[in-house]
Amino acid sequence: MVKINILKPFETWKIRSIESLPKPKTTFSKIVAMPQRIEIINNWNLRKLFDQMEQGNIKIPRFQRGYVWERTKVVKLLNSIYKQFPIGSLFLWEADSQFAHFNREIPELGLPAQPESGRYQFILDGQQRTTSLFVALRNRTIRTINYGAICFNLESCEFKIPRLLSDRHNEPAWKLMDTTAYSEVLRRYVLFDAENNTDYASAWENCRQQFSDYPISIIKSSNMQLDEVVDIFERINQGGKRLSLFDLVHAGAWATDFDLRDKVDEFNQELPMRVYGALDSEVFTQSLALNIFNDCLQGSQLKLTADLGRQHWPQTAECIRRAIDYLRTLGVANYSFLPYNSQLSVIQHYFYCSGRSSVRAEHVSLLNEWFWTSTFSQRFSSSSLSRMKDDAEWVRSLLAGSAQPNTFPVTLTVSDLIRVKMKNASVVKNGVLCLMALQKPLDFHNGQPVNLEQTQVSRSNSQQNHHLFPYSRRQELGINDQNIHSVVNFALISGALNREISNKKPSQYMLGYADETGEEALVADSRTESGFMNYLGSHFIDRKAYNALLRDEYPAFVQARGEQILEAVKQRTGNAYARTTPDQIALEEIPVDETEDVVITD
Repeated sequence: MVKINILKPFETWKIRSIESLPKPKTTFSKIVAMPQRIEIINNWNLRKLFDQMEQGNIKIPRFQRGYVWERTKVVKLLNSIYKQFPIGSLFLWEADSQFAHFNREIPELGLPAQPESGRYQFILDGQQRTTSLFVALRNRTIRTINYGAICFNLESCEFKIPRLLSDRHNEPAWKLMDTTAYSEVLRRYVLFDAENNTDYASAWENCRQQFSDYPISIIKSSNMQLDEVVDIFERINQGGKRLSLFDLVHAGAWATDFDLRDKVDEFNQELPMRVYGALDSEVFTQSLALNIFNDCLQGSQLKLTADLGRQHWPQTAECIRRAIDYLRTLGVANYSFLPYNSQLSVIQHYFYCSGRSSVRAEHVSLLNEWFWTSTFSQRFSSSSLSRMKDDAEWVRSLLAGSAQPNTFPVTLTVSDLIRVKMKNASVVKNGVLCLMALQKPLDFHNGQPVNLEQTQVSRSNSQQNHHLFPYSRRQELGINDQNIHSVVNFALISGALNREISNKKPSQYMLGYADETGEEALVADSRTESGFMNYLGSHFIDRKAYNALLRDEYPAFVQARGEQILEAVKQRTGNAYARTTPDQIALEEIPVDETEDVVITD
């Protein structure tokens, strides 16, 4: 039996003395006070803010986006201040000179590069508002947009952008904060008012007073590390774009003669890359970190500096090009087919460490098996950076003389393949696309090779779809909305053939193309393969799958074609393939646009 003690009502409790209370185990004298990290400043106004900016004390961190406000939005901000509406606090991070390289200047503002105070106050929240006020009230032009054209209308007492030359009594807003210009306007309107019985001078004086006295609330943080600052930035900018690791690496590795973002943009603008597809920025930071530190964990990427970037960028960029060429031999015909960015970074590391322009003959099969098993095992779907570090270490061991394979168990089934949707971002889908590309697909109406270099991920239910069983006929053929998008129902064909097929049923267009190639209608018990069947074979369509197409039998078709694709998976993954039962593994699929698919242009 469990005995439960029932407490007596509170009013019956008796405390005889303070001494009778139990002594605390920790005394307050042992508690160390934390340094103050947040300061609220309420005695700033616009003039104080501008003074701090013009002394170079307030800076924009490199991970902030560029200035993007249009003049109409700036006008609304000025009118809010004139009406004494709150515009929100500015959040500043005070840092010492070690973070000087985090500064991003806007040249058009004409502000000093070095802070007069010796301390940097980076704007974490309020950059757009602060810059807007400065460009409008200091008569600046950014990217050909003249913010000094914003005026205060003395008749309506509101800020506006004059549209007509006939508009009267519009005075540039910047004159409010320029003593000489302000006084000249005031004298002019004192005379005008006396002659016209108006009161524009008072409106001008009142507007200046509103702006001069407008309080600016400042929240200043100090004694904080970079990761804490980033966390703060993301919390207060949840509605905007989250900072990426690349944003931080770029900021930390920036110098006047080395800008990683510019280097990446230049690389992606090279003609071959325009055809292949622009690489994600993470490929470059991961590759640099692997090559410099033998590690691409976040901490290592954040250790990249401008000096290290300058030293290692040329060779790393060249090794990425070599890795792309090698991946083409594995069916990665263009960037949209690449299963993982991690694979590109690891393979470029092979070229970087070997100093070679091609893979050694004895390493080809080992690297190929690593690629295919890391794809179909979905190796980099979690802990990708630490696994990249492990695989890079394996690459270096290969170059040191080891012949140990680095493969991972693959447990795909036909059922798994059928469940993979073209409209989702999926590693297995991309692996299947690579297998399809390796088949060197031929258009089955004329046997011409399909140009895969111009393939781009596009929309699966667009007019240029590549469903073998057309999306628009799914209900008639008894196929539900999800199954119709299976990767097994997808073929790499040219845009011209796709448009020609349009929304015909397989039984309609397949027999027609067989006749066009000079072949007689094929039957199930034919013993020899025709040229037409060879065309279909380049799409993993054997006789069994073909006959299912002729009968418009979707389940039989995806089963037969799925078996052909799975056989190719087994051949590529070798001993790493292990049989399993359907639905035993979880396929990593990320829903993207509902109409995602691949389009091949002529």
